[in-house]
Amino acid sequence: NDGNRKKFSGAGGIGLIASRLTLEGPIVKDKGSFMVSGRRTYIDQITNQVNNANSDNPDAVVIPGYYFYDLNAKVNYDLGENDRIYLSGYAGRDIFNFGTDNFDIGLTWGNRTATARWNHIFNPRLFMNVTATYSDYEYEITNEFSGFSFELGSAISDIGGSVDFSYAPNNDHAI
Repeated sequence: NDGNRKKFSGAGGIGLIASRLTLEGPIVKDKGSFMVSGRRTYIDQITNQVNNANSDNPDAVVIPGYYFYDLNAKVNYDLGENDRIYLSGYAGRDIFNFGTDNFDIGLTWGNRTATARWNHIFNPRLFMNVTATYSDYEYEITNEFSGFSFELGSAISDIGGSVDFSYAPNNDHAI
């Protein structure tokens, strides 16, 4: 979604286990726009309340906690008749926790990405995209058991770039 170039608007929703919100609007009317969208689950808040309500019951089963959130954003802008730039990003994380009096384990993982792209139109049949990207994935496992604890994690990051051209010599062919 490029965002609304004419007017500011928003949409959202509240559900049983998740909520979401999207805002979009012009940066400069008919020339550029933005869009920001986020969501979060809150099943962990429900399971925490259930676990707290059952804390005095030795036979109660402890329910693990889990939730995720993510955020998307995009900006685009016309630099001129033949040039447009796009900036976009994403961040998201999942969190899982399970614990009792003498045992606690946690697992988190998530991604972050960013992209910058310049689109140039040479003529109606030839255009170019120049793109720069960044991505990062990471996870972490934590554990504590009767005084023993450890953390284990890893991350992968990547930076990239590309230049591509599209040429359509006629309506039946594309290069």
